[in-house]
Amino acid sequence: MAKVSNMKAINLACFEEFAHDDKVIVIGEAVGKKGGAWGYFTGLQAKFGANRMLDMPIAEPAFCAFACGTTLAGYRPIVEFMFADFVTIGLENIMNMAAKQRYNSGGVNSCPIVYLLPQGGGASGSQHSQSVEAWMSNMPGIKIVAPTFPGDMKKYLQASIRDDDPVVFIFQRAIFGLAEEVPDNLPVPGSLLNASRVVKEGKDVTIVAYQRALINSIQAATELEEEGISVEIIDPIVLRPLDTAKMFASVKKTGRCLIVHEAPKIGGFGMQISALIAENCLNDLVKPIVRLGGKEQPIAFGKACDLYMFPKVEEIKDQIRALVR
Repeated sequence: MAKVSNMKAINLACFEEFAHDDKVIVIGEAVGKKGGAWGYFTGLQAKFGANRMLDMPIAEPAFCAFACGTTLAGYRPIVEFMFADFVTIGLENIMNMAAKQRYNSGGVNSCPIVYLLPQGGGASGSQHSQSVEAWMSNMPGIKIVAPTFPGDMKKYLQASIRDDDPVVFIFQRAIFGLAEEVPDNLPVPGSLLNASRVVKEGKDVTIVAYQRALINSIQAATELEEEGISVEIIDPIVLRPLDTAKMFASVKKTGRCLIVHEAPKIGGFGMQISALIAENCLNDLVKPIVRLGGKEQPIAFGKACDLYMFPKVEEIKDQIRALVR
């Protein structure tokens, strides 16, 4: 067991999957010697060769189309986007090619592609700091994975690479350095189903959160214990297909729910979570569901704006206090 960061977890997952299946390849900009936009492919080309690390020009539509083609030859490509925001440039081939391949071929073919999308706040401005999970969620045929912790990052990236459908694998740049002890032989889940977990048990309020919003929610819940408030926290990990069982069980127990993410509230994935809870747990709620998201405005450059834009620990604590009042 070793202490592993989220950045290192991605690297380890790729090394293990490259060794596990020689049809796994990487497609993207400067993925070879440079190791990708953020460096988490470092060492792969040296060990496995340049024919599995395919450097592409700055042409997302082209290399997303190329990735679809490689799957028809039996390959399992990992496609890297420098920033998640740029996924819109490749969306035609993701939405209308990869996502539809299984359906349009009558189940004969599929596109087992993993799209790596580093997203969220990071002082990088309006076109490089957005949260894209909700953008991708209205797309049948696509799966969405959004892990927070290194152990989940590693094993669910491996599960995504082995999955036979296209997977949008979203992670947050602001928590690249988050580290935890990860077992050397961490089992790879057999599927992306039933992925959610209870991060913290409690009895007064349920929080559903992921990525940096989850980290802040854990801190807020820990601090509120001194005030006698007990918070249960659910990390969904996989957003599509969404595992709702633990979420519903928690809300039925606490009667109160707060959903936190960094995307804006309007159109954010929290709307989907909220709707599902309302449809299945309405009679168990003693207070209306509350959603806390990023500010409704484009994201400016600079750390001060980054701190202003997204839910902070004190804001989460205030929402929890209001729910139990």
